[in-house]
Amino acid sequence: KMARLLFLRYLVILNYSYLITSLASAQTPPAYNCSTQPSEAYTPITLTNNAGLSLSFIPYGGTVNSIMFNDVDVVLGFDDLSQYCANDEHPYFGAIIGRIANRIANGSFELNGNLYETPINEPAPDGGDDTLHGGFVGFDRRVWDVTKSNATSAELKYESPDGEQGFPGDLAISVTYSLDEENTWWIDYTATAGDMDTVVSLTQHTYWNLNGCDEDVTEHILQMPGALAYVDVDEYLIPTGCFTDVTDTPWMDFTDSKSIGADITCGTVAEGGGYDNAFVYTNWIPGETRSVAQVMSPLSGIAMEVLSDQPSLQFYSGNGLDGTLPQKSDQNGDTGGVYEHWGALALEAQHFPDSVHHQGDPNWPSVILEAGGVYHQRTGYRFSLP
Repeated sequence: KMARLLFLRYLVILNYSYLITSLASAQTPPAYNCSTQPSEAYTPITLTNNAGLSLSFIPYGGTVNSIMFNDVDVVLGFDDLSQYCANDEHPYFGAIIGRIANRIANGSFELNGNLYETPINEPAPDGGDDTLHGGFVGFDRRVWDVTKSNATSAELKYESPDGEQGFPGDLAISVTYSLDEENTWWIDYTATAGDMDTVVSLTQHTYWNLNGCDEDVTEHILQMPGALAYVDVDEYLIPTGCFTDVTDTPWMDFTDSKSIGADITCGTVAEGGGYDNAFVYTNWIPGETRSVAQVMSPLSGIAMEVLSDQPSLQFYSGNGLDGTLPQKSDQNGDTGGVYEHWGALALEAQHFPDSVHHQGDPNWPSVILEAGGVYHQRTGYRFSLP
């Protein structure tokens, strides 16, 4: 009897130790092994059109490090390209995001009756115990193969195996960056599922400042004419399952042009205000690429139009930028050489956040990709001057 009790006690201790180890591994970033990445990981590739637009990216994360238009570098990043790996505090600057962009509540979801657990990289108390942007080692921290390139386009590929970051099934992803002569940066995504159903929602996480970071973006003028609602979220940015009409919350209404800073302190997603919201396009037609947003810097005169075939645009006002990350050397403006609070905005075309928990709801487009199925997405950023 004593031996049985000791054995049961051993099992309890073993299971407790396993639980603690599992929780720690779910919430602790892994070693990124930045010094042992292949030599090409941080080697920049530059695309240039004939109309004055150039874009530079690296294979690590498919990360866009520079976009030059009218002699202004309009994206945030690092001079030292290895920092996209080594700096684990950088907020997804310029990277491809997947398998699932945005948040997965509780770091788990069900598919076909099976429970899948993904890394909790936004743990409580600061986060909501959720998975953000695919986990600790999402597509932003993978080295992509550049399989084709010429002066104006490049194709990047990555093979994501079954079980990577907890997601089911193999997934083969191809992303093409291209520049046209209308000064549009096009991003064309294709993902093909293997022999299992999986989930997928991709995006690109470039941070924009159209005045080259000479000032923050609160004076940028933003319009999202078709964004008639937004996804309601809790204090941890997890969707409640409801949509809110922008006419009921005027500070969220960008159907007419207004400065980003006009109502920014009314936002509730961060202390002191700010935006980090998925805006809903109620007239969305799957597969149809249309204009979804326009933003302009009064300081530089540079305007950018966003074109997309996605049902949602996540607007983020750089709430997490806190003056600790250095600006690139070609952006040392009046902000002290650092990326300051509200110093950039992101406009991420994607499916709704936490869509994995709303499958079957007719108001939530599906992120399920069936075995052998092919996912397509297209987003463009078009630059112009008055």
